Amino acid sequence: MGLTLGSSLPSELYDLIFLYLKSVDIIYSFFNLNDRFNNLIYPFLCGIDLSNIDEYALNKCCQTILPNIRHYIKAIKVDDKYIDTVFPLLSFSKIYPNLESVFISKVKNDGKYLSYLKLFKQLLNLKIYFDRIEDHKIVSNELCSNLFQSDCQIQTLFFSHVHVPIDLHIIQPCLSLRKLRIRLCSFDNVYVLLNNLPSIESVNIDIPHVKCNRKPQQQEQNDIEFNYAKNLPSTLSKLKHFEFYAIFTANYDYLELLLSHCCSHLEYLSLNLYIDQFIDGGRLEKKLLSRLTKLKVFHFCIRTPVVDNTLNIDDYIQTYKSSYWITNNHSILCFNQSLRNRYYCVFSLPYVFHEFTYVTNDLVNYRSNVNDNILLYNKQNKAKQITLHDSKVPYTLEFFQIIQKSFPRAMDLIFIVVPVRCLSDTLLNKELIIENVICLRFFPDQLDFQHFKRLLLMIPNVLMLCIPQRLLLDVLRNSQDSSFQQLQSIFDRIIRVCIRRRSFEYNALNNNRIKLFFPNAQLSEWR
Repeated sequence: MGLTLGSSLPSELYDLIFLYLKSVDIIYSFFNLNDRFNNLIYPFLCGIDLSNIDEYALNKCCQTILPNIRHYIKAIKVDDKYIDTVFPLLSFSKIYPNLESVFISKVKNDGKYLSYLKLFKQLLNLKIYFDRIEDHKIVSNELCSNLFQSDCQIQTLFFSHVHVPIDLHIIQPCLSLRKLRIRLCSFDNVYVLLNNLPSIESVNIDIPHVKCNRKPQQQEQNDIEFNYAKNLPSTLSKLKHFEFYAIFTANYDYLELLLSHCCSHLEYLSLNLYIDQFIDGGRLEKKLLSRLTKLKVFHFCIRTPVVDNTLNIDDYIQTYKSSYWITNNHSILCFNQSLRNRYYCVFSLPYVFHEFTYVTNDLVNYRSNVNDNILLYNKQNKAKQITLHDSKVPYTLEFFQIIQKSFPRAMDLIFIVVPVRCLSDTLLNKELIIENVICLRFFPDQLDFQHFKRLLLMIPNVLMLCIPQRLLLDVLRNSQDSSFQQLQSIFDRIIRVCIRRRSFEYNALNNNRIKLFFPNAQLSEWR
């Protein structure tokens, strides 16, 4: 009766039900009931997700489910620690004869995945998601010696969170690779890598400021010795999609040389750069964009130093008002930004990057090349994390109104540097609610309690709070304040509290005391 009734339900309803079930549970419950159900769950047979399940459930799946569906399986996702359970080394190809894609999650630097690289190089798609605790670490040379080789068949290759070393003496031309997402150690690796990817169609390259465990002197010496002009890649005729992110690790002259001379077929270009060279709209247009005649989409955010103190922001934005920028509908915003010295932050709209960093109060004094409305494209702006960095001027009501209205997807607000009294008097006396932010992180130790309280009241839906021990102590000292109950209602909803303790500080707070104020929160530390 139950099966008959279930069989009469529309297929769309099952699609909705499947959203709430794990793929292994869907297969276990519906496989081979009848032809209709086999058709409904076919996508889950072809691509099975075995990640985030416990060892008992995985063993049961390997014994009862996988032997029955192994010929269907084209893609598998699995946690690294269980990879040998799902993929017995000696019978890998026999167990999954049609396997094309493997996605490995929660990977450690020296994880089990290393033993499988020679087998995985025969796949079409490989994605390795390293654990966040491995962030910015450099991984084994075995990745280069196995995956960037002439006999590798992989077409799509993704890495996350770690730096992948590219050894000039190990890498070989890889004719199969079409799509690549990778974090590199230095800019010369970009040239070496692209020289060996003649068939690449889409590439996403990330070079953060971290030096990959090399000493700075070694890194600088390596960059000096590398001859960019002589190692310029041959024409990358198939490259259509190029995304590049670098924090003071890329020489813009050589990046411009690479793009303008080797990437003439680009249709999509995205540049997110912190650089030490002055770049304006005129140079972008004449030396780069005018040469990319097939370019359809160009997104950028560039932080460029103000090398001439006589050049004000109005003069600078004028360089983005030529007929090229206006005719091609390139809407640009610019504001002053404090990094090492004085910088201009100039970016295209919509803002497509997930992080909007080093934001200062000068955002309210932005300039535009098209109009004066920062809300243009606000529904398309993609920033999820906003980092505030202003040690001199308290943040104003107008500033947070811009954040609220222009970046509706922002969920993570980080205070890196702020004045002790971080909010203006106007903001302290006005009600403003930013509903979308659920993660609030403070790095400064010293922050006036009344200002901290106002920030929390402004962001009432916060679920994760990162706070220095000194500031948390100050908060607890003020718990007898008559208005503290307003904060307590917010604290009751927080599910995670991360407490920052400096190495020289003693533990002035015990978890039992903290739990009184954050009864539903998981507690952790970071130093």
